[in-house]
Amino acid sequence: MQNDTKVLARSAVFIALIMIGAQISIPLPSLVPISLQTLAIYMCALMCEKKHALLITLVYVFMGAIGLPVFAGFTGGASHVFGPSGGFIFGFPVMAFMISAIAYKSDDVKVWSAAMLAGTIVLYAIGTLYFMYVTKSSMITALSSCVLPFIPGDLIKIAVSCIIAKRVKKFVVQKKNIVLNNN
Repeated sequence: MQNDTKVLARSAVFIALIMIGAQISIPLPSLVPISLQTLAIYMCALMCEKKHALLITLVYVFMGAIGLPVFAGFTGGASHVFGPSGGFIFGFPVMAFMISAIAYKSDDVKVWSAAMLAGTIVLYAIGTLYFMYVTKSSMITALSSCVLPFIPGDLIKIAVSCIIAKRVKKFVVQKKNIVLNNN
């Protein structure tokens, strides 16, 4: 029961962090904003088991899909899920699951970085293909709208995630009364 409470509390914290990260955004002409949402999802994936990372991101997507204002710019609803940036929204659970499956049990920053890079590439692929489908745009247009502007920021977010996760995991090991994993 106590573990269930900890998992629930951790899940609520990460859902809140993803929602907050979505609000810290820079709108772009491409209809896909730059936000700290992916940073929060990276952290969730590094700090939670894959099934929990998947569920946390699915709950976030569901909350937005039913109209709660959890997406960038305090927006929500089916029009955002099925709009030009919807592929990225659908890709978040895939990315979180993939990163966690690779990196959760590791303490190696290189493994974390590789997992986040791989997860981000998968997110780019899902988001870009969906963007092309919805907007009927070419691959070149989609890549210049959905990938190229985001690469520098995502690389920075990956580095920041590694720094934060390393410190948080070190703190958790030192303070046994705070549990971020299911030990």
